[in-house]
Amino acid sequence: MDDTTPPATPTLPDLTGECSATATAPTTTDNCSGTITGTTTDPLTYTTQGTFTINWTFDDGNGNVIVVPQTVIVDDTTPPATPTLPDLTGECSATATAPTTTDNCSGTITGTTTDPLTYTTQGTFTIN
Repeated sequence: MDDTTPPATPTLPDLTGECSATATAPTTTDNCSGTITGTTTDPLTYTTQGTFTINWTFDDGNGNVIVVPQTVIVDDTTPPATPTLPDLTGECSATATAPTTTDNCSGTITGTTTDPLTYTTQGTFTIN
């Protein structure tokens, strides 16, 4: 008796992560072979922001093969921690140093600005 029925096509949910995402091999069923575990040559772990596709192959061992895509989404949606910055004061001049804060994916990050870092005139200034 020949097995001409391909494995059942599984519905694979999107795999999401904020800093990274790691896939585990999904399974499906086949009328003759029972449970079949998917295989792939695509990476299983993603650590960069973006959308990726893993193509899972399900082979029942009897010549019936299906390929099912799974979407992987790595999307950092949490902003860095807002640092509390002290006022910077000086009698003749004041020079700021770039502050740092932490981010759940990037770790320590340094603030940047297009504003001047050194002030030599009297007054109150804001550095963004």
